Amino acid sequence: MNLSFPNEKIDEWFGFKRHIFDFEGREAWIVEPENAADGNPWTWCMEWPTAFVVRTGVPALLKAGYHHVHIHATGHGNEPDQVIFRKFHDFLISLGFAKQARLIGMSFGGLYSIRYAAKNPGMVARVYLDAPVCSFVKFRHMDLVKDQYGIYTFAEADSSPEMPINMADKVTDIPFLLVYGTDDLSVDPTLNCEIFAERFQNAGGKMQIMKRNLWGHHPHGLDDVTPILDFMA
Repeated sequence: MNLSFPNEKIDEWFGFKRHIFDFEGREAWIVEPENAADGNPWTWCMEWPTAFVVRTGVPALLKAGYHHVHIHATGHGNEPDQVIFRKFHDFLISLGFAKQARLIGMSFGGLYSIRYAAKNPGMVARVYLDAPVCSFVKFRHMDLVKDQYGIYTFAEADSSPEMPINMADKVTDIPFLLVYGTDDLSVDPTLNCEIFAERFQNAGGKMQIMKRNLWGHHPHGLDDVTPILDFMA
């Protein structure tokens, strides 16, 4: 692929060429591998794309020939964000990218990833979740999202079909890798990923789970990224 975009900015990102450009009024970027793998596979970090990059395996995947992308979310993965995500995805396919994305969902990005996969199951190859937000029940950042989602009480969050915990049966054809710490005080696993994982597996989904005892919300990723690389392959 010969990538070039109007008014783009080009820089170096972890040793690779990055294109930064405007897409539908939002900052988007694509990082190019030196030699693209067959079929042009790609990864998409849906939030916090500059955090714990090495620990999530992205540079190693770039080295293996994967492109890597991001587009800014303005509504914490709400419906307007989901519309833009799909437009961006379709745009990438038009450039020659593989049809299916490999999603990386850290924290808030886990919320975006599960929602995107549920709304576009045929467009997602696999999802790596890391301490993901899966529900707004007892959520410490409720003030950030209540207007964006139209969810104002914990009871509404618990029953909302837009919460990942209530979308598990919609994504069972997609493999998941879940990494989280049992001592996470920011995104309580018992209210988030553990509920999602239980419902997902009960519905027939396949999930690899790496549960780390006495581990908080940070750092995301792994010291040894081999399990992530093996999963994404």
